[in-house]
Amino acid sequence: MDARLSRRRTPSRTRRHFLPALVLLSLLAPSAALAQADTLILLWTAPGDDGNVGTATRFEVRMSNALISESNWSSALQVPGAPAPQPSGTRQSMVVRGLTRGVTYYFAIKAIDDVDNVAPISNVVPWNGLDSAPPSAPTGVSAALEAGGEVRVQWSPNAEPDLAGYTVYRALGAGGAFQALNTPSSLATVYVDSSVPSGTTTLRYQISASDLVGNESARSAVFSLSLVSVATAWSLSPSYPNPSRIGGPVTIPLDVPAAGAGSAELQIVDAGGHIIRRLGLTGLGGGTQTVSWDGRNEAGALAAPGVYTAWLIGGGTRRSTKLVRVP
Repeated sequence: MDARLSRRRTPSRTRRHFLPALVLLSLLAPSAALAQADTLILLWTAPGDDGNVGTATRFEVRMSNALISESNWSSALQVPGAPAPQPSGTRQSMVVRGLTRGVTYYFAIKAIDDVDNVAPISNVVPWNGLDSAPPSAPTGVSAALEAGGEVRVQWSPNAEPDLAGYTVYRALGAGGAFQALNTPSSLATVYVDSSVPSGTTTLRYQISASDLVGNESARSAVFSLSLVSVATAWSLSPSYPNPSRIGGPVTIPLDVPAAGAGSAELQIVDAGGHIIRRLGLTGLGGGTQTVSWDGRNEAGALAAPGVYTAWLIGGGTRRSTKLVRVP
């Protein structure tokens, strides 16, 4: 693709003009969006006006039932309707209609610059309308929970040149059925899942790739994401409501290490340093948990209004948070 044209000079133009050969990326059979069954779309990457810089002036697209080469280029049929060139590196396309399925056609493109320098012939691509090969299954799937509660799913891009896009499949829970979250209309390899139902603990994702014909690949390997955080160390969060009223409960959130609570306990201590209630934490699993204090002491009587301290004690850890009780 680095072939260069010999320079053509005019009295007013003395700079070098050359164009690399175009890369004809893909051909496709009819899609649902096209009216005729004997239709295809040509895809390619635009070159520049000078090498890979700038914008070419025009394209010349030709087709033939024989393999196209430089020697028979002029005898191949010129296809009307070529689009105006876009800046170098842009993905471009054009629709070709009126073909016969089962008949092999060859397509190639040349680009011309503003002083009629002609690029070498592109690679030549055959088409007979019988494409049934799906893309490869995507790889490298991962997912992560974002701060706002959305899940960012991403994967490695496929290499097929006629790729139309990807479909993201999601299953809720360990045994839920997979459902498609989108249509394969984008080549982006990131999808933000903003529709996770409240209370979901586990998500599973798979990705498939579809080509422009509509052939869908096998799905990727399953990526599972747990939405239940598992603490690595004890922590104690502020209680709520705080202040809380006498006669009503107060909730005390805490994070339990993955190994579980063991023999830890929560001690409610009054302003004088006396333990008025012990709340055992035995049996709590790892992760975020909540403990409720009903406002009563060990004798079952309501504790008086005032400031109390909840002490988390266990596994060599001591953590505390203030509780205010009001009438």
